[in-house]
Amino acid sequence: MSARRLATVAIAGVLLGACAPIPRPAVLDELEHVRAGAAAAEAKRYAPGAFARAEKLRNDAIAALDNEDRSGAQILGEQAVAAHAHAHALSRVARAEAAGTEAKAQRSAGEASLAGLGAEQARVAAEVDALDMRIKVARDAQPVVPSGKADADREKARLAAARSLALQARLLCGAARLLAAPAPPGNTEPGGAQPAGAPSAGAPSAGGDLAAQLEEATAAIKKLDADLAEAAGSARAIPSPIDQASRARAGCLAALTAARRAATPVTRAPGMGDALLAELSGAGTWSPARDDRGIVVTLRGLFAGNALTKAGEARLRDLSRVAAAHPSFPVAVVVHTDRDITAREEPAWAARADAVVRALDPAQGANAAAAQATPRIAPFLAGSAAPVVDPGGSERARNARVEIVFVTPETL
Repeated sequence: MSARRLATVAIAGVLLGACAPIPRPAVLDELEHVRAGAAAAEAKRYAPGAFARAEKLRNDAIAALDNEDRSGAQILGEQAVAAHAHAHALSRVARAEAAGTEAKAQRSAGEASLAGLGAEQARVAAEVDALDMRIKVARDAQPVVPSGKADADREKARLAAARSLALQARLLCGAARLLAAPAPPGNTEPGGAQPAGAPSAGAPSAGGDLAAQLEEATAAIKKLDADLAEAAGSARAIPSPIDQASRARAGCLAALTAARRAATPVTRAPGMGDALLAELSGAGTWSPARDDRGIVVTLRGLFAGNALTKAGEARLRDLSRVAAAHPSFPVAVVVHTDRDITAREEPAWAARADAVVRALDPAQGANAAAAQATPRIAPFLAGSAAPVVDPGGSERARNARVEIVFVTPETL
């Protein structure tokens, strides 16, 4: 064979190798297996919003693979698997609570007189406790499979997911504390609903058990933060605490659910959150959403430097009127940044959060002692742990935002 033919064959081999498709990440096969299971079908029915988010992440992962971005596909695929697991957890809770609500409605409909109401409430409460026990037994019967070791890209994705879960845990526990705090005297919803945090007739107390539950969840978050710092700062490869982060979030969600249950009258069907969501949506000036904490309004462009703009103050005044009309809903002000911030920058960002709190409730901002006694509006600095767009992309500025969270005070 001549030298020219050998060179031609070598060039053709190189071109064929260059045109070969990039290998498909194994996590995408795992994702397809998850989507085909019964858990995904249940999530699609009972938690359609969370299921839709998981599907979007899957579509983004496939699009990244089509664009030959294997690392992006790997990360997005890992996030999609985690999102499907989260959607399944939400669907189980929604299905159980729907069954409990239906049972309470059926029993309430059979009440013949006010004299029998107390006995009926006690029976419904006992059934709810029994349902909680069955859920706990079923959950505990399913062993938690450790995540195990992974390659560098997957561990990086797990670390980012663990940071996000840790932030969610802090916000959920913060919402639980807001509900557990005593409400100001006379603070009721129109129509006579009891204030959040005040135990209703026939409901369990939100005192000792909830305080212990919150203390345990807070300790888990502190341990998680320490492990995250170690994983991020270590020169050697340390597995990310993704499983620990999932458990910490679950613990805070359980505490928030317990706080809501303690404040929800057994004889009243939930609906306050639905009413507030409908009111904000009907106004046409907001784009409210719902998550585990409650009703969320996201605002951008509130600040010029460290000061609120006039337009931002006007938007917050409108929301303050909504908050005043629904005093049973504590409010969490969550400030997100578009980049990691240093310890020196934290006071400035915390001051922005405080400025939003004062704009929402000038009386609380003027009386710090009263605000600490009844923290109906509380600030949280989230940092950059929960981006909504690519933190390294051209639209990363959208990650800088303020969430006004009306914490739903009742069982969902």
